[in-house]
Amino acid sequence: MLKNFLLIATRNLLKRKVYSFINIFGLALGMAVCLVILKYVDFELSYDSYHTRADQIHRMYSTYYQNGELRTSNIVSGYALGPALVNDIPGVKKYIRTHPMYGGAVLTYQRENNHSIFHEDNIQFADSTFFDVFTYQAVEGNLNTALDQPNSIVITRDIASRYFKENEDPLGKILHINGGWADGEYEVTAVIENVPENSHFPFEVILPIHNLLMNGQYKEDDGWGWNNFVTYVELEKTADTKMMEEKLPAFVEKYQGEDLGRSNSTRVYSFQPIREIHLKPGLNHESSATISVNTIYFFLLISGFILAIAWVNYINLSTARAMERAREVGIKKSIGAYRSQLMTQFIFESILVNLLSVVIAVGIALGLLPLLGEIVGKTLAFDFTDYRFWLVISGLFVVGSFISGIYPAYLLSSFRITEVLKGKVAQSGRGFSLRKALVVFQFASSLILIAGTFAIYRQLTFMRTQDKGLTMDQMLIMNGPSVLDWKDFKAVKNRLVSLKNEIQKIPGVTGVTTSGVIPGGGHNWGTSMRKVGTQPEENKAGSVVWVDPDFVDTYGMTVVAGRNFNIAIKSDMEAVLINEAALTAFNLGTAEQALEEKIILGDDSVAILGVLKNYNWASLKTEHSPWLLKADTISRRHYSIHVNSSNVNEVIARVEATFKEAFPGNPFDYFFLDDFFNAQYKSDQQFGKIFSLFSILAIVIACLGLWGLASFTTAQKLKEISIRKVLGSSVGGILSLLSWQFLKLVIIASVIAIPLTWYGIDQWLKGFAFRIDLEWVLFIVPVVILAVIALGTVSLQILRGANINPAKVLRSE
Repeated sequence: MLKNFLLIATRNLLKRKVYSFINIFGLALGMAVCLVILKYVDFELSYDSYHTRADQIHRMYSTYYQNGELRTSNIVSGYALGPALVNDIPGVKKYIRTHPMYGGAVLTYQRENNHSIFHEDNIQFADSTFFDVFTYQAVEGNLNTALDQPNSIVITRDIASRYFKENEDPLGKILHINGGWADGEYEVTAVIENVPENSHFPFEVILPIHNLLMNGQYKEDDGWGWNNFVTYVELEKTADTKMMEEKLPAFVEKYQGEDLGRSNSTRVYSFQPIREIHLKPGLNHESSATISVNTIYFFLLISGFILAIAWVNYINLSTARAMERAREVGIKKSIGAYRSQLMTQFIFESILVNLLSVVIAVGIALGLLPLLGEIVGKTLAFDFTDYRFWLVISGLFVVGSFISGIYPAYLLSSFRITEVLKGKVAQSGRGFSLRKALVVFQFASSLILIAGTFAIYRQLTFMRTQDKGLTMDQMLIMNGPSVLDWKDFKAVKNRLVSLKNEIQKIPGVTGVTTSGVIPGGGHNWGTSMRKVGTQPEENKAGSVVWVDPDFVDTYGMTVVAGRNFNIAIKSDMEAVLINEAALTAFNLGTAEQALEEKIILGDDSVAILGVLKNYNWASLKTEHSPWLLKADTISRRHYSIHVNSSNVNEVIARVEATFKEAFPGNPFDYFFLDDFFNAQYKSDQQFGKIFSLFSILAIVIACLGLWGLASFTTAQKLKEISIRKVLGSSVGGILSLLSWQFLKLVIIASVIAIPLTWYGIDQWLKGFAFRIDLEWVLFIVPVVILAVIALGTVSLQILRGANINPAKVLRSE
């Protein structure tokens, strides 16, 4: 019997090649998308799982409240937190502190003939126990002792290949570090494999934290003042984090209670499992992008939608073809076939289609996965040795065979013999209504995806083009020199100023300024501050950036009140420029009134020289917050060079030559500010690209099914079309009549989808402080696009039927 089922199924597939292609390819594409999304989700959920003791490793984060209001949640703390936890909280086995090399540093490997010299950004300081807790694969060296000595350095394979030739053994070699927090000579004690891509903590160089703690900033601190360290702990296997967190309020009171009490503040520490770090956005100072669990669920929902659209295609076309196979059913019933046998036959056909679809789906998925990996910047690949892969394949096959086969099989096997053999069988209203409902589902799903893609594109465009209050176009950023002889501090400063002046002379350069950081790059100092004359409990968080006096003019910032820095006036160089957000935060009154006030900044009070119009220094996801610009005569960190020239490459070449002449032995590194600033939206851009990719695939699947359904509907109505043509109907009239049947379904789908889309887009936009308005164009345009796609697909089939000679159709009547 199975042999007969297989033979009949194969004949039916070959008999209707177009419908077979639509069914098989549509299902395959839907399954492929599902496989790819599941692989992407699996990758996102696998972060930090490669650590041997991942279940015992936690990161500390704190939530800060002032006057009962939530101020911030972040992962940084003082360097004393780790040791105190080990001493005071039972269950904490080890602590590991890390500290980024802010701004990076220049690494040099000196040879007799030539040097290898590069600016590196991914440098971290860590405790000597770092490799005891975290799992990394050693290429060379002993990780157990690699950070024991203060002058040790551990590098990744990529860094080793960058500085050393193939025949050079990195172990024991000396790398010179300049421009960072711990300049000096460091001996390579180990080389490790590159940090896995599914790590929340990317780095390429690890230095012992010992030298950092010898820095005056930390040496003179009690360990709780400067919050620049990230603290990890390894817990005992039997540790209960809930019970441990119950002891943390008393812990905070013991070490920080007095300081927090002065500002009426509280700090709540929490243990965060390392495997949950990547899935918890919203914490400040993360070293890598995070993703919300809701986003993971959303992509799973998209995969479900796309797979459902593919199954709907199969069900629709199968039920539409029921009339063709009615005579087959009637004959088989008349010679004694049972209904169960007929259902088994049709389900078997569904099994064959799904089997072929699964095989093709794997091939399509192998092509789609690298494309998705390129979008997210990760290496994604299927592991065919992973039992979960085959479990998913089996699940898609079994579930797909059942869902796509059960209703068509039920419908076909339920025909009555007498009606069938007389040729009077007609589609039941229920079957036709179900088909319409399924088409509406396809249209609604496609509309949601189109509208979502459109909204994401509009928001990303808005963030790129929004006036940020800062000139970013044609702003060339050059990293300042790091290899410097600071013994003669004054001479170095003079050389830095001279470099700035020489660059200003280059044709095409309209402005040059230096600063400690640049827009989109954070701040030099994040601290609490308040207006002079107010109490400590009125402290508010603010950000400070050191800039030279030309910064405001070079960046085209608007002075609302007061004036810019004047390097010739000593008091100006000791004052600050604030933004409008600071007026409200510190109760400074109007911009003019603020000029009479002072701000308590650290242990000093500083005068307010001017008020700047609000500007977006950080991402447009965040509200305007207090930013202060503090004057410095020159900064070596970043040179901002505004270029107004059609030949930018020539200007860059002149700048490079000027830089290398002024500071030989330093690498020339540059980038453009708009690219750097927009990199903050990388995760949103990736989300948009992924969403767009899968939306296009969903629409392709829906169009395949719609094309097949329109083709079948047209074939069934050929006699009606021919009669109408004989009676004088035009091709356009016939096209309008039949197209309206599908257009009605688009309208119904729009009524269902628009409210859902409105809600979904509004929820997504709540993550942006500066956002587009929910205008009707966001929903009307997608409806028009869907209508054009649907009508275009349907019209091609209707036109083919309408252009057939009526005589060929009616000659048998």
